[in-house]
Amino acid sequence: MTNGDRLSGEVLLMDSGTLVLKTDYAGEIRIDWNKVAQLQTNDPMMLRAKGLPGGYEARLASTGQPGSLATLQPDGAAEGEEPDQVALADIQRIVRPHAFLRDWSFKGGIDLAMGATHSTKSNQNWSAVMHATVRRDWWRHGVNLDYVRKAQDGVVGTYNYNAAYMVDRFLSEKLFLRGRLRYGHDRIANPARQTVYAAGPGYQLWDDELGAFSVSAFLTHTRYKYLDHTRESFQTAGLGWDFKRNLAGKQWQIFTTGEVQRAFGGSSEYSLETALGLRYSVTQWMSLYAKAGYDHITMSGKPSTDERRYSVGLGVHW
Repeated sequence: MTNGDRLSGEVLLMDSGTLVLKTDYAGEIRIDWNKVAQLQTNDPMMLRAKGLPGGYEARLASTGQPGSLATLQPDGAAEGEEPDQVALADIQRIVRPHAFLRDWSFKGGIDLAMGATHSTKSNQNWSAVMHATVRRDWWRHGVNLDYVRKAQDGVVGTYNYNAAYMVDRFLSEKLFLRGRLRYGHDRIANPARQTVYAAGPGYQLWDDELGAFSVSAFLTHTRYKYLDHTRESFQTAGLGWDFKRNLAGKQWQIFTTGEVQRAFGGSSEYSLETALGLRYSVTQWMSLYAKAGYDHITMSGKPSTDERRYSVGLGVHW
């Protein structure tokens, strides 16, 4: 550091002028990049800096000159080749490459939003979302659960829950095939029950400390049961996305998920389901979030379904 202190740990990320260092004595700590005088890594890091090509990876070694240059040691460099150097001030981003083949990894989180008011009107709003992802080698499994209940003066206006399981089989580091099973139950609006089987290809544009972004296309077989106990089945084609971007050294995160589907037959014509949110990390495992969601189902011969959801709450993640 510029004040002479020396810190050791695992470099996770440097972005937007903040270095994130994972230590065994203080967890993840955020450091102002302008306060860093020298940096050395044992592992190759992906760098973005003036004069370097895109996707450049190298280990960093200190020149011994505080606040000046870092020596770059790319893997596979020819013996005796003059090492590249870069000024620390010119480094715009450092990201730890995401190892593809590795042992089990487990990520997940729970978001809770609860509110109740009692005055001239009595309102109760409850929502909970749980998501978890397990990955090893060429396989990735995911589970999502969500629950929403809103009532005013004892009259329930929104009451639904959904559960989904997906499995991805990677064909390369980015291309994968996905299968998914989803079940939804709505006690107020049509369709009262949904069972969806989906399969199709997907592409992981990136997945690292900066965030993740994947898109997928799929064909589905959908079964609806309505409040009047009628049933129908039909097929759809759709597109989905899942985007997360960490900002300010992982202090903030913006995220959006969604999918749009077009039916081949049946009373359902098309549907859209999307969510957009902002998250602020209070600690390594706790965050505050604000999220807006929108669901729309257009059906011929039946009223269309529109649902808007807004929530501000507390999340825990691992």
